[in-house]
Amino acid sequence: MKKIYSRSLSIVTLLLLFAVHFSANAQAYRKGSFLISISEGSTLANYSTKDISGKTPVLIHRECLPGVRDPLMIEYAVANRWGIGLSSGTDVFNVNPSSYYGFSTSNNQVKVSTSEFTFDINYHVFVNKRLDLSVFASTGLFSIAIKGHDNDNYYNHSSNGTIVRYGTRARYYFWKRLGAIGMISSYIANCSPKEVKGNTEAKSYSTSINGMAIEMGLCYRLLR
Repeated sequence: MKKIYSRSLSIVTLLLLFAVHFSANAQAYRKGSFLISISEGSTLANYSTKDISGKTPVLIHRECLPGVRDPLMIEYAVANRWGIGLSSGTDVFNVNPSSYYGFSTSNNQVKVSTSEFTFDINYHVFVNKRLDLSVFASTGLFSIAIKGHDNDNYYNHSSNGTIVRYGTRARYYFWKRLGAIGMISSYIANCSPKEVKGNTEAKSYSTSINGMAIEMGLCYRLLR
């Protein structure tokens, strides 16, 4: 998985650097622009849990899992090339609770919903009338939630932590304001149930999710 996505990121980065030499007047993105983007996609991650009740964390289970992703992004151009923004997103994974969190359900499958809220810094490498290629780095808050009923049994596990994400985005505008967006990113997220009240399961299990995501969606821009 790492080799495939590393090559993809390398190819995209080379294309972005190559595109700089053919940059025209920046029209799709300039100082004062305000961008809104929504997308959907898939993620592939090394999903692992550890027991942190002792002095040394003990690995419980690690496996590469697929998931689905649904983010919302906003960005404001503070300069012709630089922008700052906020992103909010949710990933969903289906995991085996007996392998990862030490409890079981009748079908041994639970839905893990992640939540992230990040501050983003964006650099727009290439911009012309319709195409906008950028790279970004972001960091912020991250959490997971596992909640549900299995027959008469209620299970609940929540953890809080942080996430770091970086990658590339491409926007192409069909009209003056509306266009399509594609994105590939890599991320590292860690969270712990410490300071969390109300957990019924895995009270001392931390979670780490490290992977890649590919997304496509729509974008809308306001130009000053």
